[in-house]
Amino acid sequence: MNSSKNLSFFDHFQDLRRLLLRSIISIIFFTCFVLINKNFIFDYIIFSPIRSNFISYTLIYKLGYFFHQQINIAPKKIIIQNNQFLGQFNTYVLVSLIGGIILSYPFICYELWNFIKPGLFLKERKIIKNILILSSILLILGLIIGYFILSPFAIQFSNTFFISNFPKNIFSLNDYVILIINSTILMGILFLFPLIPLFLSKLDLITFQTLKEYRKYAFFLLFIIASAITSGEFITTILIFCPLYLLYELSIIITLIFNI
Repeated sequence: MNSSKNLSFFDHFQDLRRLLLRSIISIIFFTCFVLINKNFIFDYIIFSPIRSNFISYTLIYKLGYFFHQQINIAPKKIIIQNNQFLGQFNTYVLVSLIGGIILSYPFICYELWNFIKPGLFLKERKIIKNILILSSILLILGLIIGYFILSPFAIQFSNTFFISNFPKNIFSLNDYVILIINSTILMGILFLFPLIPLFLSKLDLITFQTLKEYRKYAFFLLFIIASAITSGEFITTILIFCPLYLLYELSIIITLIFNI
């Protein structure tokens, strides 16, 4: 244990102040970085999923061909319009800010680790460090799957679902961007799920054995969720189901490792 545990309240407050200040500066820096690279961010990231040659559509089509199924979820024609004053500017600022927060996340984790590390025992340091690294990896994987898998399916469903032949699907700029952001961030947060059983096991609320016993129920429930998201198409259901079920299995493994 470090002697920093004997620091006064004011010293700890100063350290916390430095942590918050550096975190805010990093968010501002990366937000400005996204602002400067507006064309790349919007043309090649935000609006890329509505292009028919988006990599996810190509890979899903080839995967379907391998299983002798023709699966083409590439959007035929999507119309996105801005119907608000300063709508494009507000979207520009929103995307830049969220991008700044995401890009600064590793730095903020590093600063947070430096803040709490001096007050921890050696064993505690090892556990917290591993959890921070694990959470960062899971979050990044979740963001990738959310953007490349969940977002295209959300777009395809929104564009092809009709309650009647009369209404036409014309999407507002704000709704489209929010759809991409929510799909991506939702999956990123969902991928942090394995940490919940870990904390519950530390509180002796669940055990490794409990997770194993409920595995078959989790399998069935997650398959239903994946089917609902993808409208029941076999290949696309499997693409969504596999990451979700792997998260449950990962929860079992993590709970076992951290409680040995």
